[in-house]
Amino acid sequence: MSWQDELRVLEFVLAVAIAVGGYVLSRVVASALRRQHTAPHWVRGTRIAIRVVSIGIAAAILATVLPSVVPLASGLTVSAIIGLAATYALQTTIQNVISGYILLRNRVVRLNDEVRISDVSGKVVQLGLVTTWLRLEDGSLATVSNSTMLSGPLVNRSAAERLKGEY
Repeated sequence: MSWQDELRVLEFVLAVAIAVGGYVLSRVVASALRRQHTAPHWVRGTRIAIRVVSIGIAAAILATVLPSVVPLASGLTVSAIIGLAATYALQTTIQNVISGYILLRNRVVRLNDEVRISDVSGKVVQLGLVTTWLRLEDGSLATVSNSTMLSGPLVNRSAAERLKGEY
């Protein structure tokens, strides 16, 4: 085996080690954040960010190794398939993020508004990009996806005064 082949093997091993290390690091950091009672969405976001960065670094390293092994057309085909699969997997999340943006942009819902979505009624206690949290009359919490809020019958009992004269 030539020194060039050995270098390729080393780069491949390094890429795999970075990807696995990123996964392990994301779990360790998420565990530490949970022990500090960090909000679940921050824990999840941090874990995902660490994994994405580590996979990106590993992919960049593999991109330098693979051109001599895999022809460019095959690499583009594989990356297109991966992109299509990721888009399909994130379809609901993307729909909820866009719906959340529309809800916030149109000022339909604000914190402390009294709303009813289908058969769920409560006070808005948190607005997120993907979900909205409601405190129900009995004190329990309910989460409603933003796409459900945007597409379903949403009644906002608190917005009449705030939006007076606009609609």
